[in-house]
Parts: sequence; C-alpha cells; structure tokens
Amino acid sequence: MIITRLAPFLSNDAISFVGGILRMGYWKFIGATLAGILPLAALIGYLGENRERLKSGLIRVSVISLVLFIGYVIYNRKKNPYNA
Repeated sequence: MIITRLAPFLSNDAISFVGGILRMGYWKFIGATLAGILPLAALIGYLGENRERLKSGLIRVSVISLVLFIGYVIYNRKKNPYNA
C-alpha cells in the first residue's frame, strides 16, 4: 500500500479498491495511505519550483518506487515460495 501510494504513476483509486477487497482494516489503510502520500506531497512541494524539475523528479521517484516494489515481490516470493 505504502509503495503504491509513493509512485505517482500508479492509480490511487485501484489500490483503494484492492484494500477494500482484501478487507484491510480502516486504521491500517489510513496509516498506510498517510505514510505513502505525505512523503510524496513533501517531494512535490520541494520539486515544484519549476515544471521541468518537477517532471524529472517525479519520473525518478516513479522508477525508484517501481524497482523497490519489484524487489519486494521477488524477496517475498523467495522467502515464501508458496505465497506466489
């Protein structure tokens, strides 16, 4: 939840639906959402000096968060191969 909230290119609506389908608890959902959105909001505030800086910064953050997410999925599968 947190990683998908950090990535600006991923759909926040879709991850919210997934949280609901998986019956994620309200406070856990709110906590994960805040933990993911607050750093992104701070980053946008910092990078928002001009449009080009914002664009390149958000692309970098998107790539980094995607790599971290893929790394997490690979780690999780190696840790417990029956979860795949």
